Amino acid sequence: MNETVRVMDQTAAPAQGVVPATLTGPPPELLPFPERGPRRPELDAALSQFAIEEAAALDEGRYQDWLGCLAAEFIYQVPVPLLREDPALPRHSDSAVLFEATKKVLELKLGRVGLRHAWSDRPGGVTRHFIGGIRVFGLAEPGSLRVDSNVLATFNRGPEESALATAARQDIVRPEGPAGYRIVRRRVLLDIEVATHAQLSIIF
Repeated sequence: MNETVRVMDQTAAPAQGVVPATLTGPPPELLPFPERGPRRPELDAALSQFAIEEAAALDEGRYQDWLGCLAAEFIYQVPVPLLREDPALPRHSDSAVLFEATKKVLELKLGRVGLRHAWSDRPGGVTRHFIGGIRVFGLAEPGSLRVDSNVLATFNRGPEESALATAARQDIVRPEGPAGYRIVRRRVLLDIEVATHAQLSIIF
């Protein structure tokens, strides 16, 4: 994956009273996904309830409620699965992704669903999320948690258009917002080596 290059026009004078922003370090989406810290089993029940309500918002088409569960800097990533002969090696790429989106991109994607001219979304499809195996871990960054879970997601639209996929899901969350938590980053580790377009269109 090509590294993003950010270029600033250094010839233009900044507006009066405005301090130019300094961009340092790699973009957030290129940072390694945080490793699991100590187990926090006392938070499993609360984060399980949060995951249930979040999935219900997607399945019921309450997209504004679902977007409210995401932090402003939210990053969604689906790494490329790798077919390894050695089972001890990682089964997903650390750098290449099949799909990546920010909260703003997902707002655009979901915002067009209800538009009358969004012909590709008519008739509308039905998604279902089945979440299990939720475990909460601490992180080195204060105030943040990692939530690991297993997901079975389905999509159906008519007799000839359906998709089903299973994945391991890894979330970084922090306590804030009306729902109690907001998701800062999500990584979806698909169980299949070659994903179809319909499977990748599912938001896990």
